[in-house]
Amino acid sequence: MKPRDHSFWPFTPKVSIITAVVVLLVLLLLTGVLRVYTGWPAESANNTVLIGIFILSLLPIVLAILNVVIERGGSIGYGDLKIDFSKIQQLSNSGFTVPANIGVRGQYVADSGTSNILETLRAATSSGVAVIDLEDGHAWWETRLLVLLAGADRLKKPDKIVFVATVEAREQTYLGWARPGDLLEQLLKEDPRYLRTFYAARAAAAQWALLGPLALLPPGSYYNAPPPPPWMQGILALSHAWMAFSTTTGLPNELLTEQLLQNELGQTIESTGGAKHISTVHLDNLFKPVLIKKQIDKNWDNEQQTNALFANEDPFIVITESGKYSAIVSAQSLYNEVLRGFLKTA
Repeated sequence: MKPRDHSFWPFTPKVSIITAVVVLLVLLLLTGVLRVYTGWPAESANNTVLIGIFILSLLPIVLAILNVVIERGGSIGYGDLKIDFSKIQQLSNSGFTVPANIGVRGQYVADSGTSNILETLRAATSSGVAVIDLEDGHAWWETRLLVLLAGADRLKKPDKIVFVATVEAREQTYLGWARPGDLLEQLLKEDPRYLRTFYAARAAAAQWALLGPLALLPPGSYYNAPPPPPWMQGILALSHAWMAFSTTTGLPNELLTEQLLQNELGQTIESTGGAKHISTVHLDNLFKPVLIKKQIDKNWDNEQQTNALFANEDPFIVITESGKYSAIVSAQSLYNEVLRGFLKTA
């Protein structure tokens, strides 16, 4: 071993790894000898002893990492390490960009018009990530975002919502991301009508779900939506029987809750001009407690990227390029890339 002078742990990372393996083998051998001649450790203590041996064997690696941190004044970034974004891009998800206002920009939607947004909702809920582009602050209404979040939270997909906007003439500037359930909880607090309508739509859809698929009508070639059964309650459930099933397949409308929600929001809020636009400022006001803004930019230097990664405590982190959203990726994937780089330079 060739030590490095004036170091807390004077050996190279490669030597540290070899030392850790040697320590592990020696401790295992010593434990085996002690068991043969002294009967220690007992069978009941096997797991505890093995865990202790494993932790002790990692000590040289821990000391090597700690030494680098101390030498760099507490920084865990490495100037010669680089996250390989060409590999990370293969593991990341840029997501599905949802058309502004779920495809119906600037006009209220209720009753039969709600069918116009179903295909967009289906596309959005088939992706793991939905990207909401607020553009100049006039592209999205709160009501439309509520419908999207309600569907995402109920279906558990997409499980990540990313917000971007045009900021200082730069399109697709990253603003933050969050889980749909967290966003929905915040948005429902914004207007008492949102909460009442949300529960009314959910209750109406639950009643229709009890009926199951439709039966073919004679001569066995088509389906017909049934009238509401006598036990069904609530104006919302009773007034929109045609939404409950597909007359093509006879299957229940999997997005009935959201279609009913949009219908009510359209009639009670959008039709009166009461829909609120979501600007970048309003986004912060709405979702500040849950919006995650941490990112790693491709144009940062290696040390900035590494420090940002290790400062992140969330399971995912956004990749940007000059502030423009690129993708969202598992933090573990980035840790693996950093570790590979560390081992290559060892």
